[in-house]
Amino acid sequence: MIEIWHSLLANLALVSILVVAWDLVADFTGRLSKRMQSLILGVVMCAGAIISMATALSVSGFIVDLRAAFIAAAAFFGGWPAMLIATAGSIAYRIHLGGQGASIGIVGILITAVVGIAWHHIVAARSRTMYDIFGLGVSVALAGLITLLVIPPQVVTGMVQQSTFPSLVFRFLSTIIIGVLLDRQQRRRDLLMSNMIYRAMVRELPDCLNIKDVDGRFIAANPATAEMVRAASVEQLIGKTDFDFYPKEVAERFRQDEVGALETGQTLRIDQPALLPDGRQGWLYTLKAPFRDESGKITGVITYNRDITEQKRSAQLKNDFISTVSHELRTPLTSIRGSLGLISAGVAGELPPKAANLVNIAHKNSERLVLLINDILDMEKIESGVTAFKIKQMPVRPVLEQSIAASSNYMADSRIRIVLVDDAPRAEANIDPDRLHQVMANLLSNAIKFSDADGTVTVKLERRDRDMLRISVIDQGAGIPEAFRSRIFGKFEQADASSTRRIGGTGLGLSIVKAIAEKLGGAVSFETEEGRGTSFHVDLAEAHRQAEKPVLVERRSRPRDGRLRVLICEDEADVAAVIAALLDAEGFSSDVAPDIDTAKALLRSRDYVALTLDIRLAGESGIKLFHDIRASPVNSDISVIVISAVADEAKRSLNGTAVGIVDWLEKPVDSRRLHAALAKIVDGKVDRRPRILHVEDDEGVLAVMSAGLGPSVSFTSAKTLQEARRAVAKHRFDLVILDIALPDGSGLDLLIDLPLETGVIVFSAAELDEKLGDRVQAMMTKTRASEVDVAKLVRSMLVSSRRGTRSATHAKE
Repeated sequence: MIEIWHSLLANLALVSILVVAWDLVADFTGRLSKRMQSLILGVVMCAGAIISMATALSVSGFIVDLRAAFIAAAAFFGGWPAMLIATAGSIAYRIHLGGQGASIGIVGILITAVVGIAWHHIVAARSRTMYDIFGLGVSVALAGLITLLVIPPQVVTGMVQQSTFPSLVFRFLSTIIIGVLLDRQQRRRDLLMSNMIYRAMVRELPDCLNIKDVDGRFIAANPATAEMVRAASVEQLIGKTDFDFYPKEVAERFRQDEVGALETGQTLRIDQPALLPDGRQGWLYTLKAPFRDESGKITGVITYNRDITEQKRSAQLKNDFISTVSHELRTPLTSIRGSLGLISAGVAGELPPKAANLVNIAHKNSERLVLLINDILDMEKIESGVTAFKIKQMPVRPVLEQSIAASSNYMADSRIRIVLVDDAPRAEANIDPDRLHQVMANLLSNAIKFSDADGTVTVKLERRDRDMLRISVIDQGAGIPEAFRSRIFGKFEQADASSTRRIGGTGLGLSIVKAIAEKLGGAVSFETEEGRGTSFHVDLAEAHRQAEKPVLVERRSRPRDGRLRVLICEDEADVAAVIAALLDAEGFSSDVAPDIDTAKALLRSRDYVALTLDIRLAGESGIKLFHDIRASPVNSDISVIVISAVADEAKRSLNGTAVGIVDWLEKPVDSRRLHAALAKIVDGKVDRRPRILHVEDDEGVLAVMSAGLGPSVSFTSAKTLQEARRAVAKHRFDLVILDIALPDGSGLDLLIDLPLETGVIVFSAAELDEKLGDRVQAMMTKTRASEVDVAKLVRSMLVSSRRGTRSATHAKE
């Protein structure tokens, strides 16, 4: 037993010496090719096998040597070159030794080599693991049994005196030991090489690429980082943190970003301000990525910084340019287009035929110029990410119908017919209706533009697989040329065809369509065939409606007696009875609606001269009911008397949308104020001419708007913020049309001077975000909305309660 342990220790010492030798040789030959490194490994392992055979001990008929382990390791780690060297050298030395067991030894060497090369190819396509080394050890041990099966039985009987079990265990353990040692040595060398490459890359990159540990200390740094933090060298950064170089609040922000990357295991990309090498404040694009070891454990964070100060400055200059272009072009274009439109419509009187024709030409070309400006600004805003999308669930068909109606006058002389095919009735989607309208306007204008005279354009809505809706715009035109199809969604791209040059266009329409469709979570595609037409498809996810609950209408009405009728929206029966009695004493009949659904049902079923409204109605919002009434096609202009315990709170909640509210009464009801409110309704005092304040510094826009609104309103203009404030202090206005860019400040500063019940329409060259929606009822952009659009909106907001005008208003709608 002592001899066995001595043999084991001697062989382990041999293994250690050879692995160290290979490690030293490998460090010197690291730049050699893979083949040369494999050959050298084969030589070292061959030497180990030969020395092992030369010093082998025979213990009770059991030969102790490591030839199998060395040969298998050479094949497993070095591949064919190493395997051939180790195998050939071992066989040659075994032949040199001679003896009765030479043939058995040679066969064993060959079988072990085959096992080793087989495992080499198994792990070649993936990373090597300890399980692979364990499998190699088992396979080498089993190769000893295979050797016994392929040699003659009489030889085996003569050669093997004892059990083969100790031999198998020795082959297994020796292979595992050599395999683990070589694996760790190779991994150490690979890691060392990776570190050398990475450190060289870190040093040579012009940007700030660094590695920090989990505590934020620099492990590797770039010279650009040292320059940025004003350190003398990279070495001064190692082991320190951002707190050693940056102000505390800046370093704390950097550290929080790094901790976020460490905790989530996700890469963070951030634009953040930083101190530049020359002492100026600038901007850095910063990437924070978790750094993992071989086991996948996060051991640090990679930081990458790139100076984007110039890009930020260029982006700001671009935004400033867009704002300037937006204001300086849109304002005069609004005046030009509006004036020409009014003249063409005959507002200024009938023109001679020649003059009328020239005005029409000028008006059409002003429209083309407006489209060009809007397309360019739209594309820039979408790309810069400043375009606001107001997504809501709504039916798709109404948007398609509005788009078709708006496109019906486009190239009217070509007499193109637009047909809507709805194969997805009542389909809804999460969309921004204005942006989807913009998509349809571009697709329809293209389809009309490239259709033959008297042709047909089809708009089709259908359901696709997986709850998808498809909107298709199909024309019967010439189709898209093959050479143009790959770049059809590019900016300023146009097919080089005579029809395109004749008709004109910016080449931005389809690019805008694609950008908006993707922002809505959809996609755009097309099908075309030259000579037979083109179909553009917009695919959107369908949104499903919740089933509406049935509404039980409870009518508490008095017999028809010819009296005017008032709807009482009140959920407290005692209060409703008091209001009904007061109304009866004033000569009005009434119905009571205890909840919102009942109120809506009653408003649809009969006409009312007015309604009383409790703001808190059966646990629901009376304010929502008020907005729904104003948006409905029936009784939308009804006069409203608010009767609520929180009337002041209601004023703040309605916030400028209280057009048509006669009075605000607190509970308990003051019968004298109720009488006065009803008298206004009966006497028609509510139907006074609405007073409009238009705050605008461009005289042309003021003149066009005044002419567009006509004599049905009292129109006051203010060219500066101070003039507007004086007008607001002197008069009460029902509605204010507000420009933002004024000579003495921003028009938005006027909002704090306006009563909450005064409606506000922003009509400006600047495109604003949604943050103004709490105080502003509508935002319209010059050139994007005409004076006719603004006038329509004004009339819809200034609701008259005169019954004689209500039917006329409905007829106009």
